Amino acid sequence: MNEQLDALRRRIEHEDNLVNQRLSWLVGSQAFLLTAFAISLNAGPDLKPPLYASANRLLVALLPYASVACILILWLTLAGALWSMAVLRTQAGRITQPGDFPIHSRPAIRWLGFAAPIAIPAVFLALWLTLIASR
Repeated sequence: MNEQLDALRRRIEHEDNLVNQRLSWLVGSQAFLLTAFAISLNAGPDLKPPLYASANRLLVALLPYASVACILILWLTLAGALWSMAVLRTQAGRITQPGDFPIHSRPAIRWLGFAAPIAIPAVFLALWLTLIASR
């Protein structure tokens, strides 16, 4: 048994778990921010106390920018995890011995697995940038 390879496999699994967790944070934050944005847009003038009318306008104006910032920050953390996994796979490739179970799948399969952490932030980013541009 190749103990170094097993240790690298555990590290890759840890990074993969971080990708899943960060993607969940992204989707959760965007669901929350989109809901807040929609509720703020739908608050009619007669439903808002005058004291909060300016706060509502400010919230509608700033939420898209806050959302873009969240996307970019979480995208950076996703990129870091994917980069870390690539480094770990390279290290594993150097120490793999005949008979060792492969530590990773083919590149095409890996790229398919990376579709969500790469594309989902892009979809939310495009949505918010379209909303910002449509003003």
